[in-house]
Amino acid sequence: MDDGLVLNLADDDVPSSSKSKNQLKGGRWTDRLKAKRVAKRKTRPSETVLVQGNTLYSQKSKPSLDVDEHQRKRPRFDRAAEDSIEKQPAQSRPHTQIISSLFSRNPQVAAPKNAPYKGPSTPSNAPLSDASDFDGLGLNPLLSAHLSKKMEIKKPTAIQRAALPAILSTVPEDVERDVFIQSQTGSGKTLSFLLPIIQDLLPLSSLSYIDRSIGTLAIIIAPTRELAKQISDVLEDLLKLRLRAEHESADDLNTARLTRWLVSGLLIGGSTRAHEKARLRKGLPILVCTPGRLLDHLQKTASFNVAKCRWLVLDEADRLMELGFEDTITGILKGLDGHRKLALQALNEGIGREVGGWDWERKRRTILCSATIREDVQKLAGATLVRPIIVKATQVDLPPQSTSTKSRSDPILAPSDGEKFTPPSQLSQKYIVTPLKLRLVVLIALLRNIVSHCQSRPGSKAIVFVSCTDAVDFLWTMLGGCSMGGEEVAEAETSDEESSDGAGDKNPSGKSKPSNVVVKSPLLPDTSVFRLHGSLTTSVRMESLRGFSGKSKHSSPFSVLLCTSVASRGLDLPLVRAVVQYDLPTEGGTTEYVHRVGRTARAGNGGEAWSIVAPSEIEWVKWVEGRMNGENQKSADNAIGLSGVTPESVLKLGFGGAGIEYEERATQVQLAFERWVLKRKENAELARKAFLSHMRAYATHPSDEKHIFHIRHLHIGHLAKAFALRDAPKAVTGGARKSQGKGKAKGTSVTGMKAKQWDQDDRRDVGKRMHDVVRSQGRHLKKGGVMASTDTSEFQIAGGYDLEQLVGKI
Repeated sequence: MDDGLVLNLADDDVPSSSKSKNQLKGGRWTDRLKAKRVAKRKTRPSETVLVQGNTLYSQKSKPSLDVDEHQRKRPRFDRAAEDSIEKQPAQSRPHTQIISSLFSRNPQVAAPKNAPYKGPSTPSNAPLSDASDFDGLGLNPLLSAHLSKKMEIKKPTAIQRAALPAILSTVPEDVERDVFIQSQTGSGKTLSFLLPIIQDLLPLSSLSYIDRSIGTLAIIIAPTRELAKQISDVLEDLLKLRLRAEHESADDLNTARLTRWLVSGLLIGGSTRAHEKARLRKGLPILVCTPGRLLDHLQKTASFNVAKCRWLVLDEADRLMELGFEDTITGILKGLDGHRKLALQALNEGIGREVGGWDWERKRRTILCSATIREDVQKLAGATLVRPIIVKATQVDLPPQSTSTKSRSDPILAPSDGEKFTPPSQLSQKYIVTPLKLRLVVLIALLRNIVSHCQSRPGSKAIVFVSCTDAVDFLWTMLGGCSMGGEEVAEAETSDEESSDGAGDKNPSGKSKPSNVVVKSPLLPDTSVFRLHGSLTTSVRMESLRGFSGKSKHSSPFSVLLCTSVASRGLDLPLVRAVVQYDLPTEGGTTEYVHRVGRTARAGNGGEAWSIVAPSEIEWVKWVEGRMNGENQKSADNAIGLSGVTPESVLKLGFGGAGIEYEERATQVQLAFERWVLKRKENAELARKAFLSHMRAYATHPSDEKHIFHIRHLHIGHLAKAFALRDAPKAVTGGARKSQGKGKAKGTSVTGMKAKQWDQDDRRDVGKRMHDVVRSQGRHLKKGGVMASTDTSEFQIAGGYDLEQLVGKI
């Protein structure tokens, strides 16, 4: 061997059986048992001891073992990793570990099925190709001209053709009726409510007393900061219609000049409240916000004038309910009604003076948008909508007259039998049944394959969904810090003290600090890798979205976004070629799956959706197909199906090359990741936290999915390879217990479990314990309790969940 030492230890002076029997007589029984064990060890066959670094590895010698078999069964070592470990101080060196093969001892998986080819499908969310246009829907010519000339939107989509006539109707009995809009993802719901709002406010420009001091006239609520920012960007593009240089008449010129008072604003968490209060004091006629920040200003900002609010939009209502915003929305409604009553009372009592006249008889109109009609959405609709009009557009050829108008007493929001929520028809859906040890290399090979296919289309993108924030940080940091040889890449660092752009900052010494927004990986050439999750600061989240969308200096020919489910709703990111579900949804079931894959194939464009499925989760494929097709699916011609792809084919396309087997390259990539984990203590801790977070997230699958997703079905040692860990699960879970207090009861928390609790014989109860811990914490918070400091840190380390979201779930 290179620098190892082989010692043959022979047991020549083994005591005779008679002598050992004499030694076992008399004395205490514990002494006799100890002597018996010592004698048993001495009678074992000779061992070959391999000295490697600071660790001894032993193998029992066999008389009939030939040289070739001995070499084949010798433990494998990573020489590069051992050399890097030798350079570290002795007190910080991790113990040497044995490398297991990626392609051995994997479960046998049946050949994946292929969905029947149905030929080219007509896009279900594309703009209409018939003679329909915005002018024919009753839209203001000024708006329709701006859409076609400035924003290059010439044809409405199916949901826009159905919603605009219903909302813009001048029929007296429909003017004050609320609207419920239901449509699949990527169909253009945003313009369906923005265009009517702007058209309703444009005539106010002809009134001489109208300016920004009028207050807020329209409020749009979105569940996440990213979606709120996206709606705000679209709204700002629409409000640029006043910049047109040519007008057909003086009236149009006057309208365009006076619309300078029509200003939009954005209120989201993480921004400066003082700056928001200054803008609210000046006046923001149209406001886009998240629920928590809006309620905060309603309760604490005296200059926030919403007494004349005419429009309220609740976008992604199903997501609002999932995140537990029901009480917040109730408070917002009470706040809006309270401000209006106070204004009317002051007006009647003659307090203050109002310039001009205002139609106080007109009531506020509410629009609720949701992709699904669930029980919680029905409850929200019943509390917010008055005599609503239902608007659906599940068919491309749906005529506008088919919108239903029923009274409030009718069950208009009850889902019909066999109703299903489906992705766009032109989306190609595929799955890969991947052994747990191969998950990491299969993901890299798949991304390399997607990048190579998009070389002719610069600006293409891919989104990778991961189950928890710690796993996102681990993958992002590892891709940016790992190299395949030579000098290591400067490792990305994360910090809570980022600047506004989050990249290219200068420290006091004048050297540039590593970017906390984007990283580059040698495994993905000409590719920028971004991350997005709820634990990042608002500035970093917004800069990541701008860079991924191609609107900042961080853009590359190809971009990858690593994210949690925070990016699964409403975001309309351009040129997304593929969506990869590295971890299947832990909540939301089929609805969350459709929302995730709906980030691609938007507005009639094509796209691919890939799902990495473990061998124990293969039943999920049939389960999700059945949910999407519905129970009353009669025709197999239109059935939705997922096509199976073998991991070997993905690895060949991603790592294959002339003269080199794909298995060898995949092994080299895995070893590079494992060396990166062993290089620094911070890297190893990041991998361990990601592993534990993944395990906790896996345990939160709902009860109706436990037959598919259960911890007892997982091979914990193989799963650790997906996080570039060579440690056995005992070492991983045992290391996490060191940070916990001595007085904490053993086995009561996920990160504090005994190492032996991960043994195969006792693995069946781990999932139940995890689930009980999560539920107990949630019940404690629900009753108004405060989580202890140790439990809070534990919960953040293991999951990266939003506590409000947890309470809303349990």
